[in-house]
Amino acid sequence: MHAKTWLTPLRALWGLMVVVALLLMGAGSYKYSYWGHGFDMVDFHMPIWGTLQGRFLLVSRYNFTDTFMGLDVALGFLPAIPFYALLPSAYTLVVVQTLLLVSGALPVYLIARARLGDGWAGVGFAALYLFYPTTQFMGMAAPFQPRIPGMVLLLWAFWMLEQRRLWPYLLLLGLAMLTRTDAALVVVAFGMYAALRRLPWAFAVVPFLVGLIYFYVAITYITPQFYSASFAPEKVEVPFDLSRDYNEMWPCGVSPQACYYLHLGGSIPEIIKNILTHPVEIFFFIFQGEKLWYLFLLLGGLLFLPLLAPRELLLAAPIVGINLLSDRVYQYVITEQYQILVIPGMVIAAIYGGERVLGMMGKWGAGSREQGAVPASRFPLPASRLSPLASRFCLGMVVLVLLINIPLKNPVVSAMRNPERPERVAIMERMKAQIPPDAVVAATSFLAPHMLPREKIYFIPGGPMHHPPDLADYVFIDSRAAALQGTGIVEGFRNDPRWRLLDQAEDLLLFERME
Repeated sequence: MHAKTWLTPLRALWGLMVVVALLLMGAGSYKYSYWGHGFDMVDFHMPIWGTLQGRFLLVSRYNFTDTFMGLDVALGFLPAIPFYALLPSAYTLVVVQTLLLVSGALPVYLIARARLGDGWAGVGFAALYLFYPTTQFMGMAAPFQPRIPGMVLLLWAFWMLEQRRLWPYLLLLGLAMLTRTDAALVVVAFGMYAALRRLPWAFAVVPFLVGLIYFYVAITYITPQFYSASFAPEKVEVPFDLSRDYNEMWPCGVSPQACYYLHLGGSIPEIIKNILTHPVEIFFFIFQGEKLWYLFLLLGGLLFLPLLAPRELLLAAPIVGINLLSDRVYQYVITEQYQILVIPGMVIAAIYGGERVLGMMGKWGAGSREQGAVPASRFPLPASRLSPLASRFCLGMVVLVLLINIPLKNPVVSAMRNPERPERVAIMERMKAQIPPDAVVAATSFLAPHMLPREKIYFIPGGPMHHPPDLADYVFIDSRAAALQGTGIVEGFRNDPRWRLLDQAEDLLLFERME
């Protein structure tokens, strides 16, 4: 059998998925083993472990809730729980998250194959999805990210929309909506997109209305039910002020998520009203230099192909919009979790944009596309292969995206190139071994993930919304941490007679409470 005959598009796709999965799992495991994850991993690991201990979506660093549900409705954690129950380890979360993320290449393949009429085009765009810099950063984010199941569900929902399969489409959107509250805004965008495509009314109206209602109910009524009994949030009424720092009042009003936008108003209706009545200020707030760079990277990572498909780009618009309206820098950089739900719309728009490029080339095969007719029910799959010119386009597209990863410091490569020194890791492990498994620990960001599993881990340096570190039994500090500089926290523990320095080496300090 000739290699050319054996290497089919589907085999190439599965091979690509296996290679990328192995790279992400290897790099993610390596990063964790060398203490490379920050406190986010506590926030995303503890809810899974805690649920299996009978503490539903447990979190411990905040003083106003002891469950992630008090921050956001985030049922996207649940798919990881059966696997974690079988093998309770942070490495399990790395593997499950990676497999979920890589599985998204399959619906991308199907969508691209249908649009472009060729399996190899599907492989090309699946590779584009997998090597998209934003996807790479999300694959290396602290596991387990509850938005990743939502991202994959949204990609499958779009494939069902293309197939005009209403009930699977609605079911997938409904499940995606439950993964995290902001996914409901993408569901709303699906409804608007279906209306622009003039699809049957149920494809448009149901997601639009259900998404809007769920988003409002989740923020306004569900999340507040999970606040601690001692926390009584007050509805805040503040004037429109783009210079306001949400940290001054967070978590305020009825939702921590809405409070991130306190500079726009104290409630969702106020935020909407102020956006509409201050268009000039909002325009300049959105189109700042850092945010323009963010947009450039999001689009440039896909060779600006999404700009050729503005209708499909609508699917990414809600998440990009709320990120641009934020004054938290974490939301408008491509390296953070807030971009996970941007990926489906961006990649789908890139596929449609690529179709337009190839259409202008006028080079792909015969069949019904030559008459420009596309059946309303589904897209045909011509038997012909991509033309040599179009094949070179797809290959060049993938090569360029791979090259773009270099200046953006691909996270897989960075994790392997910049680990902690083994000697320092050994010191960390030595100090960790001195902390009893049931003790309450306060730790700096990169030390905290390895304090799990335990019920209470507090964040150093902490803040108004956090439990004070001095309530812990043990304090584990990396004095190099940027957040500690100039705070006097280390000196405070050194000089406090209630604390004994139990161990110290290489800027690492372990304190034990004496009381």
